[in-house]
Amino acid sequence: MKIERWAVLPDLQIPYHDVRSLAAAEKYLLAHRWDGWLQLGDLLDFAELSSHVKGKPGAVSITDNVAKTFEAGRDFLKRHAQIIRKNNVNARLVLLQGNHDFRAVSYAEEHPGLKDHLDVPTNLRLSDLDIEWVPSWEKGKLFRLGNAYFTHGLLTGKYAAARMVDYFGTCIYFGHTHSVEFHPKVRHGDDKTLEGGALGCLCNYNQRYLQGAPTNWQQAVTTLFLQTNGNYNLYVSRIFSHRFVGPDGVLYGG
Repeated sequence: MKIERWAVLPDLQIPYHDVRSLAAAEKYLLAHRWDGWLQLGDLLDFAELSSHVKGKPGAVSITDNVAKTFEAGRDFLKRHAQIIRKNNVNARLVLLQGNHDFRAVSYAEEHPGLKDHLDVPTNLRLSDLDIEWVPSWEKGKLFRLGNAYFTHGLLTGKYAAARMVDYFGTCIYFGHTHSVEFHPKVRHGDDKTLEGGALGCLCNYNQRYLQGAPTNWQQAVTTLFLQTNGNYNLYVSRIFSHRFVGPDGVLYGG
């Protein structure tokens, strides 16, 4: 039985990603052969396009710049395409759309003349890197790996994982909440347990808009082993102080 290995990366919100934790994750990615790579959305932050800062020029850092954001995103994707395809040129790369990525769409709707300049798949040059784009936030599209479904996210709050599995009625995994949380759902007579799972984040914990408030955010990177019959095992490696032990038993980061 062929077993596929997939890397799943949660919200980075570039340029507000955690550089050291991402470097640890990349060392782990480099150490193995992968069949696929999935990023759960909010790859980019686009604070400069957010409705939350409209009419508030002081709420945006002077370093926030759409062109620089796209450039940083392209650099990240190019690097990860090289990492993932180093040992498998046929590996799939899949990028979901998150609500922060969707800020570019919302802004373009208010300023139609900027539509081409803000189109995320085009400006990230996904076609050049053969990266699949899933409009998860805009159109509610899910990405499926066997019996596991992935989306950027939809429902939030203390019981997000429970609410997500109830809502979708299938095994559903997501980012968006930045927490790591799981909730099982058993259906009577099916002998089948469903699961909802929040898979953390890779962005900095000290985001400006938090204003120092405590959160339940947790950095993590996930590995999914997929069998040909659709069954899978999912391992979430939580990152502490920019270090984690992968499912291979090796310590990454420093």
